[in-house]
Parts: sequence; structure tokens; C-alpha cells
Amino acid sequence: MGNNVKDIDLSRLIARILRHKILAVLIAVLSFAGAYVYAKLADKFYQTNIRFVYQSSAKQGGGISALAALAGISMSGGSDDGSAYMEDIIKSSDFLSQFTDRQWLIADTSKTSDTLTPITLEEFWQIKIDSAADNREKILQASIIYKMLKYKYIKYEQDKKTGIISLITQFEDPKLSYDFNVAVFEELNNTLLHKMRFKASENRKFIEERLAEIKSDLRRSEEILLRFKQQNRSWNDPSIQLQESRLLRDVTINQELALQLQKQYELAKIEEAKDMPLLDVIESPRRALGYSKPRPKIIWALGAVGGIFLGLAFALLFDFWCTERKALMEAVAKAKEDLG
Repeated sequence: MGNNVKDIDLSRLIARILRHKILAVLIAVLSFAGAYVYAKLADKFYQTNIRFVYQSSAKQGGGISALAALAGISMSGGSDDGSAYMEDIIKSSDFLSQFTDRQWLIADTSKTSDTLTPITLEEFWQIKIDSAADNREKILQASIIYKMLKYKYIKYEQDKKTGIISLITQFEDPKLSYDFNVAVFEELNNTLLHKMRFKASENRKFIEERLAEIKSDLRRSEEILLRFKQQNRSWNDPSIQLQESRLLRDVTINQELALQLQKQYELAKIEEAKDMPLLDVIESPRRALGYSKPRPKIIWALGAVGGIFLGLAFALLFDFWCTERKALMEAVAKAKEDLG
């Protein structure tokens, strides 16, 4: 019984839609036409991708922490893996501000010859900022950064299993997309290298200061031991022997600390002087041969499928509206007859 009711209801719905099949077809055709026109006229974006891994040149955390603990100093340190905060660096305003007023070379389509024209992002995107506005440069910079982040002109992806990082840029010009990708990668490597140098410098300064303290402690403990031996030449008293052992232990500890810190100090100076890339390229960027979006076939398919469902829905709603309108008019006419 239930299946029969469902069949009857479905048949009625189909019949109602078929009454306005021309409207349904028209809406479906218009939807597909809109999708077709959008795919043709929409801005074309060209994508460039560079794949790399982060390799830290500073493998010093464990040794320094242990040495500092031995010296009576607590050093709290986290992972030295720059990939943990690399995305934050790339999407920070300070980092992106380096590219807002830079000039980029793109092909001049207004000329028949292959001419490269220098252009800023302000000119490329035709951003309009009132020249008389206060802090125009800051407003312009903020507008460009906002556009880059909102429309994802720069994307950062990292494979959790392999650790391989993909830095993706997509712009309305293939050369600009490529050049921007290369520039971001170079600046990112320089930023990380500067950060590592700063950390190495701070580490070297810490070791240098601690080494000076330990050497001072060593000289003081040696002087105390020397004076003690000069003042106590009798070896028969056990308390004197115990005190001498304690003083000798202090000298030995300070000697060991001074030796280890001297080694770490030399390593820290070498680490600070290193000048090597921290980002190891797995796949170099290439200029896009074709645009990556919009994707016409997907847009056309969505336009066609969406148009069919939209046409059916409009036809059904239109039939409901016509039915209700007809019923209302009949009720009004009947009411007039009853009153007459």
C-alpha cells in the first residue's frame, strides 16, 4: 500500500513538472550557458610549485642542554625544526611586505613583440588607493597582503609522512607566478638562515659568558686549594684530608666544565660562521604551460547538473504557484456568486 502511494505521489510530481517542461529546459540551458560563459571569461590562474625539505644545520640542542644542566643552569628549548613554523612565516605580514612594492617582469600583451614590462602588484591588480589618504603606503601594503591571503595566491602544504613541503603560487600571469615562487623561496631560506645564525650567535654568547665564569671559578678553586695545602702540611688529621678532597673535587669539576665548554665554544663559533641553505629542493619550480583554474570541464559539468535540478525545481514550484493561484481565483469567484 505504501509503495503504491509513493508511486502515485512521484507520478503526480513528474506530471506537474512535465506541464512546464519548456521552463525546466530553458532554465537548464541558461544555467549551462552561464557556466560556459564564466569558464571562458573568468580570470585564468597559472600555478607554480616548488617542493623541498627542511634540513637544520644546527644539531646542538641535546648537548648544550646537558652541559648547561651539569653547570647548574636550566635551558628550556623546543624542537629546532623550522618547518613547524614555516607556514606562519610565509603568511606573516612582515614577510609578505617584502614583495608588495617589488617590480615584476611580465609580458606586455599590448605590444606585438615579446616585451617584458616591469610592473608592481598594485598596477597588476589595479588597486585604487586615494593618493591623498593618510598612510597611503601602509594602506596599499595591507590591501595587497590581504588580497594575497584571501584569494590564496600563496599556499603551503606539507606531507606529514615524508616531510616534503610544497610552496605553491598562482597568479593571473605564468611568469609572475614563477618569479614570485622563486622569490618567496629565496626569501624564506634567507629568513630561516638569519634565524639560525641569530640562534647560533646567542648560543655562542651564552657559552662564552659561561666559559668565562667557569674559568674564574677554576682559578678561584685552584687558589683556595693551593692556600689550603700551604697552611695544612700535616696529613695525619682525617678532617684535613677530607677537606682537601673536597677542594680537589671542586677543582676537577671546574676543569672538566672548562674543557667541555671550550669545545662547545669552538663548535659554536663554527656553527655561527656557517653559510649554507637550510631548504633542500626536491623538485624545482617550472613555468606553467597552461592555466590551472578555472577548470572548464568541471564548471560545465556542475552547470549542466545544477541546471537540470534547478530547472526541475523551478518547474515544480511554478506549477504549485499556478495551482494555488487557480484555486484562489476559483474561491474568489465562488464567493462573489454567493454574495450576488
